[in-house]
Amino acid sequence: MSDLILTRLLTVAALLLASPLVLGQTHTYCCTDASGRRACGDTLPQVCYERAYREVTPGGRVVREVEAPLTSEQRTKRDAELKVQRDKAIKEAEAKRRDRVLLDSYATVTEIDARRDRELASITADLKRAKTQEADLLQVRAKLEKLKPATGAIPRDVVEDLMTNTSELAAARSIIDSKQRDIDATRARFETDRNRFLELSQVPANPR
Repeated sequence: MSDLILTRLLTVAALLLASPLVLGQTHTYCCTDASGRRACGDTLPQVCYERAYREVTPGGRVVREVEAPLTSEQRTKRDAELKVQRDKAIKEAEAKRRDRVLLDSYATVTEIDARRDRELASITADLKRAKTQEADLLQVRAKLEKLKPATGAIPRDVVEDLMTNTSELAAARSIIDSKQRDIDATRARFETDRNRFLELSQVPANPR
């Protein structure tokens, strides 16, 4: 046998002898069982399957800790907590986005006030038109009421006109209610934007 082959065989033999399996240096898996006793083994003991356990070297060093599987109640609680955290993160991200948009959209509080006034003027014009339409429809209504006979059946065309008038009045009044809500919402939105802009820019408020 050549010296080279002999050297290789000796090297392989040395590695095998020094391996943890040959020396018996396998890791140990330990947990605490239901009665509070410590259970250990070269492989994970069956009593440890549903429990937290540690993987320990022959020298006693913990190389890995595995938590016990969560119960159904624990998973539900964890999922609820994670949802709260996700929702909070989403709200914070949305608030930061709104702040960036606000600062990018306006340079001064005066610009915010001017934008508010333009939007309010547009909504107010729509509201005025709806109220004018309502007034016109009420005049038509009054005329139709006079066409009703004191006794007997109301003429068919008068009935149809009254039904149309009632429908149109309801539509006009719906628009009026909607525009009045829009005015309130617009004022509130710009008030919020104005106050937030002042907080972000840290400048004194301009007199209104």
